[in-house]
Amino acid sequence: MAMSTHYYDKQIKKYMTQFMAIFAGLQVSIGKNDDSDEEQLISVPIQYGNKDRVVAWIVGDQTQNKPLRLPMMSAYINGINMAPELRKGVGNTKRQTYLPQGSVFPDDITTVRQYMPVPYTISAELAIYASNTEQHFQILEQILMVFDPQVQIQTNDALFDWTKLTTVTLDGINFDQSYPIGTERRMIMSTLSFIFPVYISAPGNVKADFVKDIFVRIGTVSQSTDLSNSEEVVAELDAQGLDYDNWFSLDDINLP
Repeated sequence: MAMSTHYYDKQIKKYMTQFMAIFAGLQVSIGKNDDSDEEQLISVPIQYGNKDRVVAWIVGDQTQNKPLRLPMMSAYINGINMAPELRKGVGNTKRQTYLPQGSVFPDDITTVRQYMPVPYTISAELAIYASNTEQHFQILEQILMVFDPQVQIQTNDALFDWTKLTTVTLDGINFDQSYPIGTERRMIMSTLSFIFPVYISAPGNVKADFVKDIFVRIGTVSQSTDLSNSEEVVAELDAQGLDYDNWFSLDDINLP
């Protein structure tokens, strides 16, 4: 694929979306109120963003009319590195022939050619922000029980995409606690580090280019003929006037 050809399949975005989906739906208990004896739960939202920018956003109260509340989480790509140990060849292609469900044989047989994807390792961070220790521990405990120390994610349901599965590994945890300047509001923050391999794939080539007919011709060549030179062998058979015979054809296959 030439570099001048535009191709964008949102592959990195898909990986990060599924990474963030691991932590979506978390809730924390805020205790009971006067109207009910049951524990009250609130959701913990997650957004994409650098932790320093998110902290500044929280301290600045976002806007005067809609402050960003705690607790919350943010995810961010910390780095992308080459992963040569995951490489399964350079410039290789994978060829696979299949018949789509409900199609007619042999007219609808399709061949898919895929270039070998390039492996990378993404380092990502998940930042947890809370205003008290109890909520912070609730969020952290729900996450830690999921990772043992890995979680598998899937980016799509494509039939021939063998790169759609990857494994997210918890790599480290850091704690931090600060009192933003000019306020008495405490912010408890912890950062969880993750690593997971990704494969960046070029577009596949779909064709109906399987072999439908095989033609052969059998003849005798002289001892002086170089059998390793196909052009010389073909030229001598041509000189003998030998014709090709249709040895095999898909049209000869009778299906019930």
